[in-house]
Amino acid sequence: MSYLKEIVLNSFQELVFRRSGLNIDSLKMLKADASERKIFRLYYGGQKCIGIFNENPKENLAFVKFSESFLKLGFNVPEIYGFSDDNLFYIEEDLGDMTLKSAVSEKDSEEKIHLYKKALNDLIRFQVLSKDKLDYSYCYQTKCFDESVLKDDFGKFHDYLLKNYLTGFDKDNLLEKVMMFCSDLIRDSDNDFFLYRDFQPRNIMLKNSELYYIDYQSGRKGPLQYDLASFIYSGSAELTRDERFMLMIHYEENLRNYINYNEQKFRKDFYYFAFIRLIQVLGSYAYVYERRKDQKMTEKIKQGLLKLEELNNNLENKDINRFINNLTSHCSEFIRI
Repeated sequence: MSYLKEIVLNSFQELVFRRSGLNIDSLKMLKADASERKIFRLYYGGQKCIGIFNENPKENLAFVKFSESFLKLGFNVPEIYGFSDDNLFYIEEDLGDMTLKSAVSEKDSEEKIHLYKKALNDLIRFQVLSKDKLDYSYCYQTKCFDESVLKDDFGKFHDYLLKNYLTGFDKDNLLEKVMMFCSDLIRDSDNDFFLYRDFQPRNIMLKNSELYYIDYQSGRKGPLQYDLASFIYSGSAELTRDERFMLMIHYEENLRNYINYNEQKFRKDFYYFAFIRLIQVLGSYAYVYERRKDQKMTEKIKQGLLKLEELNNNLENKDINRFINNLTSHCSEFIRI
């Protein structure tokens, strides 16, 4: 056994023993997708739990503390069983292996939409009911979705997708104009809600016919529209244009039960936040491709670019229209990688 593996096993063993007085019988490493975290299923005395090892202690602390607050509010999130003194290891409730993404693949369209509507109802509860119940000092990146986040997301998009693969893209100051517009949008938005940051079907589990929520450690204060866009334009939510519109309407109608808001402005701004979200995921896909040469990322990038093309019909800013037209015109060039 390597030195690191021994540390990992011993650390999980200590947490399991603190909780149950039992020793770990075995452990199995689970897939962590694009995350740097190491995720394990731990078996002990006929019981099991999930063990997380992550060398970013602030990220771990954010997840643990947010989980504690969400549980007090009655939200379906994993119970935290133990947290190491160095904040590098924690154990939590095992929610199984069935994500919402995998669950809907086995269901018809009506059942899929029903589950997606249920997830969006829960999203509103996260966004509105918890917004004043969280300690945002535990946010490990920024406490609010602001211009620094936008700069980082557009920077990754530029460095890993635009610069590397879309060499024919018009590289005048168009990107700067688009970023300036998006910065103004964020400054003019109501950023006083909880922003999940990565609300999508891969981060929702189905257990005993109930939806449970994970991977909210990047949460912070922010606008409502971003999480809605994250979900209905997600690469893990296979939706038609009509289904996306239907889910947006459902979200808006349910939101009225919680807050008063300007519906016309909400809808107009929503499509720009969808644009911002798609830029973020395209940058992340390109980053993963660059690091791992995972060919699945090329298809994800293609789909993201096609969603931008669809979105362009709902955007009125000429610089963004031109920006998207430049990107999508080079889509086929990228797919040949």
